[in-house]
Amino acid sequence: MTASTTRAAIVERAPIQDHDGASGARLERARLVDGSQMILKRFDPAQDLTMAFSPPGQVREIALWQAGVLDRLPPGIGHPIVGAWREDGYWIMAMRDLSGRILGWGSRISRSQCRRIIRAAVAMHAHFRDEHVEQLLPLEDRLAAFSPRVMGALRDRGNPLPDLSIRGWERFAEIAPQEVTELVFAIHDQPATLARPLVQRSGSTLLHGDLWLPNIALEADGIVVIDWALATRGPPIIEFASFLAGCAAQVHATREMILEDIRDITGAHHDEEAMRVGLVSGIVEMGWNMAMHLTEHGGKAARETFDWWVSAARRALDAGLIS
Repeated sequence: MTASTTRAAIVERAPIQDHDGASGARLERARLVDGSQMILKRFDPAQDLTMAFSPPGQVREIALWQAGVLDRLPPGIGHPIVGAWREDGYWIMAMRDLSGRILGWGSRISRSQCRRIIRAAVAMHAHFRDEHVEQLLPLEDRLAAFSPRVMGALRDRGNPLPDLSIRGWERFAEIAPQEVTELVFAIHDQPATLARPLVQRSGSTLLHGDLWLPNIALEADGIVVIDWALATRGPPIIEFASFLAGCAAQVHATREMILEDIRDITGAHHDEEAMRVGLVSGIVEMGWNMAMHLTEHGGKAARETFDWWVSAARRALDAGLIS
């Protein structure tokens, strides 16, 4: 079905109020003439934070789909996009309705299910290894995406995330050891200091860039992943560090178990030194959130999480590869 026939087949649209997305994008559920349903996503640069990471007038995930990149994903990982068009000056993207299968912030998954996600990501990374994909976000921009500098420029869009993250980084600076704070903020200011040594060691591949549970649907033969707005070119450890920083608490396994599964599934392509250094990207991305949880809610779990990532940052410093 082409974009024009998809659009023509829609007979009813209704906004979706409750969803786990934090970017500010608007979602609708559409009913087609044959009774089937799909999800429509409207991209408004004034509200959707991820639009700031796409070239002006473009939407990264639509560009990836139109270029055929997402249709070349290997078996075990897929995307839900079925069409895209311009409407009232905005891009609209139509997707298969994955309601009931998308994992959310309240989801808890088994270690086996987590391994399925890792296996799918590893297959994608291997498939696109060293291939230049034009539409991807530069790694340096992805590493700095949640920095105070970038978030500060995204204020006043009606989205609370920028102000929340900036406040979180202020608290991070108050409670993290000085050497860790200096490392994280230095990478925010000059992300190439982390990107360069990692790419030299591990090369680059297609990364989803936001591989968190609210963007993943589990299916019998693999996973389907939504929200490719931050799709990036970089070493695989960046993908997994982000997953650990955002979703480890939702997995019935320790972080060490998840890392062991990454080593096992990656196999001959695994680089232990790259993992040691690359894990720092998790606290570079989500240190603000870890600090907010610890200072506002406290508790043993929040303290253990914060300390684990501080230790990971110290190991990256000890490796001496961040220049």
